[in-house]
Amino acid sequence: MAIGKKVRRALVFLLVSINVVILGGCWDREEINDIAIVLGIGIDQVKNGNIRLTVEIAVPRVIGSGQMGGTGGDKEETIIRSGTGVTIADAIAQLQERLPRRLFWGHMKIVIFGEQAAKVGIREHLDFLIRHPQTRTRCNVFVGKGSAKSMLELIPPIEQSASEVLREMAESRTLMRKTAKETLQTLNSEAETVLLPMVKVLPPPKGKKEIETIPFIYSTAVFKKDRMIGQIDDYITRGVLWIRDEIKLAHVTARVPGERGNITSRMIRAHTDITPKHEKGRWKIIVNVTSEHDIILNGTKLDLLSERNIQRIETELEKDIKRRMRSALDQLQKDMKVDVFGFADAIHKKYPSRWRHLKKRWNDVFPDLPVELNITVKVRRPGMNFPPQGVPEQEVKE
Repeated sequence: MAIGKKVRRALVFLLVSINVVILGGCWDREEINDIAIVLGIGIDQVKNGNIRLTVEIAVPRVIGSGQMGGTGGDKEETIIRSGTGVTIADAIAQLQERLPRRLFWGHMKIVIFGEQAAKVGIREHLDFLIRHPQTRTRCNVFVGKGSAKSMLELIPPIEQSASEVLREMAESRTLMRKTAKETLQTLNSEAETVLLPMVKVLPPPKGKKEIETIPFIYSTAVFKKDRMIGQIDDYITRGVLWIRDEIKLAHVTARVPGERGNITSRMIRAHTDITPKHEKGRWKIIVNVTSEHDIILNGTKLDLLSERNIQRIETELEKDIKRRMRSALDQLQKDMKVDVFGFADAIHKKYPSRWRHLKKRWNDVFPDLPVELNITVKVRRPGMNFPPQGVPEQEVKE
């Protein structure tokens, strides 16, 4: 009995000890009063080859009060601070010396490279961010027209910060979107190229201050070996996205020959397949695109219940998409000579042994590489009302 009691006491003591450890709280907790939460960062190239790191820091007492918009109260919801150094690590060290709280990177949403910093090179900065244990590899990366600092200093009328504005725009997928992880992975691809969304400041409404506005995505920056070498507009960008199988949101407008008015469709899904061919000693790329659409505007007199009319519309939509893709190829393949389409990776995947020899000559082969575009569009739904609206019945073309 005595031994049994000792065993029970030992078990009780063990269970109590375990509960004390479990219920003792998080040993590595971070008190919000001790940290400065970074929402976004901007990297600019400054004099003497140094970089300027600008951070947008949340103000917890303001955000927690439920205020909405940077001009909605007496206090701003974020503050902007900067530090300079030879590397981004040096800039952070200088910045930390001027802050009473320790920088916390776990909620970082965006990274903006100033235009000059992008032209010098971004790989080193991204390498630091990826290696840092707190930073989020899924944060969105942008290039700013002018300085990155000027983008973060804006006070948006609706969102809580400029960082949140850009995060929302990136998530909408209207144009290019790239995370820090995806950017480095693309730079490590066979072609060593990458595309990043480019942003600039939207002119403020009349009567508002210059900073009472938002940054917005207006084009795409083109990188070769981690340095920005140019930019393309939104029309060319969408052509690239079609080829890369990255198109998520698209409206296509076309005119049917012999008809007055426009037809506009909304893409609901699309798929692109890139197939390299090597025949008789020559390389060729075949790009097959299948796309499904809904008609959202019928400015013609065509009855969309007619299968013949739908086929005519599909043909014109195919031509429009093909024009976008061909324009992208003309500018990036012929003029800029940059493989941002993934052709090198497609050849490497299908012909790994031949790619080892082709890789040395790729920069010479790529600009003259024949690319065949095959587009197939299917209109799935013609809209709620099949006949054109506001057109007399006798004028509707079946």
